[in-house]
Amino acid sequence: MEVVGDYEYSSKDLIGHGAFAVVFKGRLRENPSCTVAIKSITKKSLAKSQNLLGKEIKILKELTELHHENVVALLDCKESANNVYLVMEVSRF
Repeated sequence: MEVVGDYEYSSKDLIGHGAFAVVFKGRLRENPSCTVAIKSITKKSLAKSQNLLGKEIKILKELTELHHENVVALLDCKESANNVYLVMEVSRF
């Protein structure tokens, strides 16, 4: 298991991937029944678009404050030497 702050995930639990990131199904370490989505963004792929990540995080934080049923909340944001991790609630759809 990979650890991201209070959360953990297995690289085998892939939800999806895109040009800059991979998303895994994760869980809260203290309460494994609490599932989350962990978006892992490699810093290497962001070399030319670091500002975009900052803007995405800012927007996600602002949207999270709305507490709207159709908006996925950003729960945590962590950084390692090679990656930035966005921990988000899992969509209920």
